[in-house]
Amino acid sequence: MSEPQPEVKIKVVKKKGGHGGGHGGGAWKIAYADLVTAMMAFFLLMWLLNSSNSNTKTGLAKYFSEGPDFFNTKEGMAILSAHNQGILPGGRGLKPGPDVGAGDTLAAEENSAEKERRAMENTALAIDRTFSSDKLLQAFKDQVSMDFTDEGLRIQVQDKAAQVLFDSGSARLKPYTLSILKEIAQELGKLPNRVVIGGHTDSVQYPSQAYTNWELSAERANAARRVLQASGLKPGQIQRVTGYADSVPLEGKAPGDPQNRRISIIVLSEATVKLETESRKSKGEAPKSGNAPAPKSE
Repeated sequence: MSEPQPEVKIKVVKKKGGHGGGHGGGAWKIAYADLVTAMMAFFLLMWLLNSSNSNTKTGLAKYFSEGPDFFNTKEGMAILSAHNQGILPGGRGLKPGPDVGAGDTLAAEENSAEKERRAMENTALAIDRTFSSDKLLQAFKDQVSMDFTDEGLRIQVQDKAAQVLFDSGSARLKPYTLSILKEIAQELGKLPNRVVIGGHTDSVQYPSQAYTNWELSAERANAARRVLQASGLKPGQIQRVTGYADSVPLEGKAPGDPQNRRISIIVLSEATVKLETESRKSKGEAPKSGNAPAPKSE
């Protein structure tokens, strides 16, 4: 007879979970955060739609249905043009076309300015080659100087002791001065840029106050304008004509130096023309005609 086996008792111990145990851990917090985020996005969308007009809503709908290329279509560009100040108050707006970023616009402007500078440099080289290769013009090469200023390409044709540009005390051009200006005009006429013409004198004054260096410099600048226009400059290419008298002497020259008697021709950069136009608009001035008579400043 076998011996009786000892009775085995199994004791079940129930553990009481913490606060998170009865709620599936922290998963509810994630779900709640997702709900709050979704609600915030929903109300933000409702606010934006409520702040937009029908054109804006049409543009948004077309964007999602037809893709980003929609704004390159005629209808899309019309919608962007209607919001050139931005869809919302204070917005910067969008420009039609693929390049709408400020960086792209800046890069395009810099590229345009660089091309413009190279075109002006090529023009200066062409003028220099003409005066170096032409036997008749070689004698006047040292009277023509070219450099770049903040405004653009500056060309100056100045007096020389034995070869003055005008008859003494008058605005009558010497025959060789006509040849000089004609060669310059043929090259400048190839550029799209506007041109400014200035007349300059030395500080030797007229004995009479009825006719001064102001009148003389203005008339000489206007005489140069007529030759330049007739020899190659395009209609409307001249921005203005000004007489400076002796108020702007050459750098390093005394006001009475005869070399101050000169004609200056400045080929304006697009940036300079834009600044001048904006300045006139801000002052309420009407655009100036490029072919207006030279002013006689007093």
